[in-house]
Formats: sequence, structure tokens, C-alpha cells
Amino acid sequence: MAELKFEEYTYQVDESSEQMIQQAESFYTPERPEVVVVPLSPARRLKRISKLEKAIAVGLIFATLAISLFMIHLRTSITQIEHNISIIQSDVSTEKEKKLQLEQEKSELSKSERIRKIAEEKGLTIHSDNLRKVK
Repeated sequence: MAELKFEEYTYQVDESSEQMIQQAESFYTPERPEVVVVPLSPARRLKRISKLEKAIAVGLIFATLAISLFMIHLRTSITQIEHNISIIQSDVSTEKEKKLQLEQEKSELSKSERIRKIAEEKGLTIHSDNLRKVK
């Protein structure tokens, strides 16, 4: 059978190689913080918020809602006023047309030829000295 031969081999480690080994070990071992921070649950987070901060948050929410409702009311009233303005403008244009029509009718009725014709039909005579232009 075969015999097992045992020989002892020795080797020397330099100081520089020891430093390299220590650096390699420190490179592989991660540094961990001494205090581990565990994330808080939402209930615990709310307990850490003071009552004043909660009141401020609720106040800001209500203020935002109030401002948004006010803006909606303002827009609605602006739209209503614009509608009223358009109605008034249409009324004004209608009245202007009526005025123009009445002025034209007045000018047609007050023509001197028409007046002479009606006067002659009624049997009146016209004296040229007494005629005046009426505006």
C-alpha cells in the first residue's frame, strides 16, 4: 500500500502582506450604524404631530375649499352679468333701430311738398311769404 508522507512546510508573511489582508477584510465587512432606525407606522407618525399642526392642516384644507367655492361663485356671477349685458345691448340696438325708423318717418311726414298737397286737398291756400322751414 501507499504510505502517506508528511512534510511540514513553513512560509513567512511580510508586514506589507498583513496590511493588505487587513485592508481586504475591512473592505469586505460593511460598516453598520450603531442605531437602527425603524420606520414608523402611520398611526405613530400621527401621534408625533402636535395638535397645533393638525389644526393648521385642517384650517388650510378648509381655506382651500372656501376659496375654491368662492371662485366658482365669482365665475357664475360674472357669467350672469355678461348675459345681462348682452341682453341690454340687444335692447339698445332695437331701440336705436326704432329711433332711426321714427326719424325717417318724421322727415317723410314733414316734407313741404306733402304739406302743400294736403293743404290743397283741404282747400287751403299757401302764401309763399308765410312759409318757414321746420326742423
